[in-house]
Parts: sequence; C-alpha cells; structure tokens
Amino acid sequence: MGYLENIISDRKLIDHCSMRLDILFFLDYDIDEELPWHSTLSRTRQLFPEEVFESVFEHIFGMCVVKGMVSGHTQAIDSAPVKANASMDSLELKVPEEDLEEHLRKVRYMSTLDRSRKAKVNKADKNQQTITASQGELQEIKSRNKKWSQDQDQRVGAGNKGSKYTSNKTHYSPTDPDARISVKPGKARKLNYLSQMSVDTAHHVISHITADFADKKDNQCLPTIIEKLKPRLHKKGMFWNNILADTAYSSGENYALLEKEAIDSYIHLTELIKAVRMGLHT
Repeated sequence: MGYLENIISDRKLIDHCSMRLDILFFLDYDIDEELPWHSTLSRTRQLFPEEVFESVFEHIFGMCVVKGMVSGHTQAIDSAPVKANASMDSLELKVPEEDLEEHLRKVRYMSTLDRSRKAKVNKADKNQQTITASQGELQEIKSRNKKWSQDQDQRVGAGNKGSKYTSNKTHYSPTDPDARISVKPGKARKLNYLSQMSVDTAHHVISHITADFADKKDNQCLPTIIEKLKPRLHKKGMFWNNILADTAYSSGENYALLEKEAIDSYIHLTELIKAVRMGLHT
C-alpha cells in the first residue's frame, strides 16, 4: 500500500491506512481492528535479509513468465537517481591524513557553516570519513572552489550548502553514509542512490532491478546486471539475445563482455568515441 499510495513514512502509512475502509478491507482488517504500531513495520522490515526480497522478486517474475508476459530475448536497460532521505546540509568534510586546517587551506575555503555545523549522530565508518582521493582529483576540486575562496561567507545564498561546490571526494553524509552527491544536466546537486533497471520489451515487465551508489557510472554497472539477469532468464528457459541502452553504458570493456556473452548490443557509441579521441589527444 505504501508503494501504491506513494507513502514512504511508516508513521504516515499507518495513519493513512487506518482512515481508508477500502485499504482495511484489502489488508483483511475489520473496521474496529487496530493496525500495528508504525515502528513494528520498520523493525520487521530490518529483520528481513536481502535473500527474502530476492526470492519474492523471483517468484513474481516467474508468475509473469507463466502468463506469457516475458519474451526474454530483448532487454532495455536504464538508470534513474533515487532521492536519499538526507539533506545537503548534513554533509561533513572528510578528514585527511594530514592536519585538517592545513589541508583546507590548500584545497578549499572553509566557510563559517563548515566550522560550526556538526551532525548529532555520525553513522559513517572510518573509511567514509577519510579522504582517499588522489592529489590530482583534489587539485581539480581546488580549482572549482577558487572563485569562492575570497568571499564565500558573503555571497548571496552562501548559507545554503547547495550553493557550494561539493564533491564525494571531500564530503560525506553522516546521517546516510550510503548516499552520494550526484547531478544531471539542468538539475541541482542532490544526495541520491542509483537505481539500475532492466525491462523485458514484450510487455514491459521488470526483469532486474538493483540499487547502487549514485557516484557510480552506468557503464560500471552493466557487468553486474548481465551477471544477475542472464542466469535468471536461463532458469526460465529463455535466451537473452539483444540489449537496448543509452550511450552512458558504452565502453570497450562492455562491448567485449557482450560479445563474449553472445548478446547483440544496441548502444550508441558517443561515450566510447569521446574516450578514444581523448586518448589520442593526450
């Protein structure tokens, strides 16, 4: 019901369902029967291992196959950012191995907001809190922040964390360590996850879905999709022949993998051509 009603809060979900007679009937609850406490939903869901959700997905996918809704031979793959339940204002600076103050003087200006704000509970592990970026990557971030180095705190809207250039190389979210900063052209920088989905083209049945870090590139995710999806189709007596995807999935490694797996790819070569040109230029 949370999915159908687009409700992500367990507290709101219980309140909403308790006021709807049609939902109570669907859930097999009497009109005077109380729904479980909202925390019961949250805690019970946390007890389920990943294998439970995978088995449910496999069962439903098998039902679609039996009904003739899946052809198997052609799969369309794409990704979409999923908004994390964390604010850009929750970001903290990663701590380098060297002295923090000295590092900040070299890499980016430390605003008043950075100095004063601290998360109540830091859920990130030590690796997430420590800078692991190379000097070249940090130098690139330094150049991006150069225009803010003189008057960061005086700029209009400087109090908003979203107004500053932030990077996964130098920042992390203590409230949601799995969230990553990501951006699409024309969109604001947000803390997201990355959803990877494969859809069978016969009747648009979802054949595979997974979540990943939002700073991961689509072409890095394709091998995992192939590894998981091909056996699933094979178990149902289906053979995967064609893949449809946008240019973000193009790479030499992926084309070689698809050729090895005997899957014909319909992926635009734009990104691969750019990479080759950059290699020839350098």
